[in-house]
Order: sequence, then C-alpha cells, then structure tokens
Amino acid sequence: MKFIHRKSLFGQIILWMLIPLAVLWPLSFLVSYKLGRNIADVPFDQSLKNSVVNLRQQLQSSYSERALSAWGLNVPSSDKQDQVYYQIANIDSETILGSVAMPKPAGDMAFNEVGLYDAQMYGEPVRIAYTWVDRSNQSSIYSSDKSNNRLLIQVAETLHKREGLARKILQGVTLPQLIFLPISMLLIWFGLSRGIGRLKRLRAEMAKRDSQDLSDLSATDAPEELQPLVHGFNDVLSRLRRHIALQKRFLTDTAHQIKTPLAGLQTHAEFALQTSNIDEQRNSLKQIAASSERTARLVNQLIALSHTEHLLEEQLDLSTVDLAVIVRQQTIFAADRALAKGLNIALEVPETAVWIQAHAVMLGELIKNLIDNAIFYTHTSLTVRVVVFERTAHVSVLDDGPGIPMDEREEVFEPFHSILGAQNNGSGLGLAIAAQIAKMHHTQIDITDNTELAPDEMGTVFHVPFDLSTL
Repeated sequence: MKFIHRKSLFGQIILWMLIPLAVLWPLSFLVSYKLGRNIADVPFDQSLKNSVVNLRQQLQSSYSERALSAWGLNVPSSDKQDQVYYQIANIDSETILGSVAMPKPAGDMAFNEVGLYDAQMYGEPVRIAYTWVDRSNQSSIYSSDKSNNRLLIQVAETLHKREGLARKILQGVTLPQLIFLPISMLLIWFGLSRGIGRLKRLRAEMAKRDSQDLSDLSATDAPEELQPLVHGFNDVLSRLRRHIALQKRFLTDTAHQIKTPLAGLQTHAEFALQTSNIDEQRNSLKQIAASSERTARLVNQLIALSHTEHLLEEQLDLSTVDLAVIVRQQTIFAADRALAKGLNIALEVPETAVWIQAHAVMLGELIKNLIDNAIFYTHTSLTVRVVVFERTAHVSVLDDGPGIPMDEREEVFEPFHSILGAQNNGSGLGLAIAAQIAKMHHTQIDITDNTELAPDEMGTVFHVPFDLSTL
C-alpha cells in the first residue's frame, strides 16, 4: 500500500519561520561579538594612546646629549591578563629603549599624532599605538638627515582583556535571546493556531454540506486572506450549477427529441402491420424511413456535439489550411441538399488561396453546419461567401429566411433551441456545434440581418472572422 505524504499548511508556515531564525541566530552572535569587540576596543585604544603620549612627554622633558639608553623613563607595565611592550627607535628602526622586534607602522603620518594598527608579536596578536617625534621640527621623517632627533615611539598590548570584555557583552546579549526565543515561538504557535482555526471552521462547514447542496459559501466571517479562496470557490459552484442545469436541459431535450421520432416509427410500423392496403403500407414505410433518417441525424449530431465539447477542453492542434478550398468543398457537398429543396445556392470565394490557422476537419464541420442551417430556413436562395479584408478572412452565409429577432440571437446557439414548434427537419444542434468549433479557433459567430435583400424581405447573415496566417 502506497502512503501519500500530505503537507500541512500550519507546518509549512512554522517551518518557513524557523528556517530564517536558524540562519539569522548564529549570524546575530557573530554581529554581536564584532560589536562587542568594537565597544571593548574604545577604552583600551585610548589607554594605549595615553601611554604613547606619556612616553613622548617624558622623552621631550628628559632629552639631553647623554645616551638614551641611560634614561630613567616610566614605561607601561604588564598586568595579569595582557603583556605590554614599548619601543623607542630611530628612523632606521634601531631600538634605543624598550622591546626588540617590534613591527614598523606602514604609511606616512605627521609628527606628534598618535595612530593605531594591528600586528603579531611573539606569536600573539597585539594592538599597537605609535607616534613619530621630530626633535628638530623637520617636516618629513624620511629626510636624508638620520640623526637621533627623529624617533618612533610605540606601545603594544595583547588582546586578552579586549576579548574577555567582548565575550561578556556577547553573553549579555545572548542570554535574553535564549530566554525570549522559546517564548516567542510559543506565542507564534498560539497565534497561528488561532488564525488557522478560521480555515478549519470553513473546512468543517464544507464537510457538513449535503452532496446536493451547491449554494455559495458565506464570505462574511472569512478572513481577508481567505476572501479570494471563498470567492473563487463560489465561482466554481456557480459554474457547476450552470453546467448541471445545462446538462439536465440537454438530457431532457435529447430524450424528448429521440422519443418523438421513435413514437412515430412505432405508430407507422403498427399501422403498416394492420393494413392490407399496399399504398398505405408504402406510405407508412416512407414515413418510417424519414423518421429513421431524422433519428440517425440527431444521434450523429449529438455525438458530434459531445466530441466538440470534449475537444474544447483540450488544446486543438491547428495547422495552416486554405479556407477557400474548405468552403468550396462544403458548398459543393451541400448543393444536392439545396437543389432537392428547390433552392438556389451561390458560392463567392477568392481564386487565390486564403491561408489561416485551423483544424481542417473541424473547420469543415463548422461551415457544413452553417450551410445546413441556411438550407433548413431559407425560402429561395442562399449565398456562401469568403472575403479577405486587411489581415482577416471573413466567412459569411446569407439566407432569405424568416430572420432571427435580436433578443434570440444568443439563444440559437444553445442545443435544441429551434426544435420545439419548428416546422423543419433541423435537429437544433447544428448552430451549437458550429459555435463550439468557432470557440476552438479563438473566434465567434456573429448574426446580423441580411441587408442585401429587398426592403420587404427578411433574412439572416452568419459571419465568422479568421486571422490570416503568416507563411
């Protein structure tokens, strides 16, 4: 048995909140430590600068021609945590007093200004404050005169106290986070549970509904975020109600239309069996044949309508076809039916090809149904026409029938609309099929009055536009 893992919306929200926290929390430690180091550096750097200034003042007050190594200067001392080094050197980096092997600062700096830099001494990182002293008031420490009047004073200190203070600052920041983070997660969990409760109540309302209940959901109590979902669901219910109503009507009309010719078949068959008159039997057989033909045509069109509705849900495979050829073929096929009714049929198509993107078989079915509809309703003649204007090909079928009132021009595309009370052999499905096929080709059928007839005559024009194909 295969188990399907279903994702929880609540779990997904919690997860996507925890992932950023899991990433940002370690980063906050790093940032807090860096900030702590910066805070800790301020007083210790100032202490180093003060030590350099103190040495400079002692040097300036005690300077004489005696050897500098004999000076009795007060120098910084080491404490329990950090080691402190100092150095007084000349411009050639020769140590006069203090520690040896101290690095030299990079770059130039004016005399008597105190600078800071980081370095390594005896395998440990140190922070060094320094200043240049010019006893002869020369403007540059790099002149050719290398007397002892140009001196470098440096004081270095290891970083143990700084790092200890930074750790204490980090601990002070981290401890509240450790306390409040679980509390925050509990509050988030509680808030989400309360918010998801609305969704659960909506789900419970839908679960309690009867299978026949297709009424809209109430959007009054739904949260703002769920309003689009409720409205979308109600829209689906509305379309479903319309679809079910159309199906019921379709089934009712189909049953009625199939029942009528079958009843006629039964009546004529029973009459033919009861009578011994050859002429009456022959007439009954003719009626049976006509009813059978109508029934067969009705069944075929029902199958065609079902097929077009199925194709409408899928992407129709279109190709480049010659509209003029298809219209010409369908008009020739319909000529016998028109002539059998004593009608005149005219064809007006360009002599050159009219290329469009279409499904050849379904396009032929569309043209056929439009012509058949005109044959059923026209009085004397009909015209099938193709006209190319700018980048559009226009197919028109003109008749001189009874016309269609303006308020019924949308209803004629519904199945069986023209059957009830109509005195013709039409099934009422042809225009419904044609409308579905037009929709597949991203176009529609327009209905207008036939203005090419005499003022006292009526008629209808069925018009379908198609975009020309660019070869």
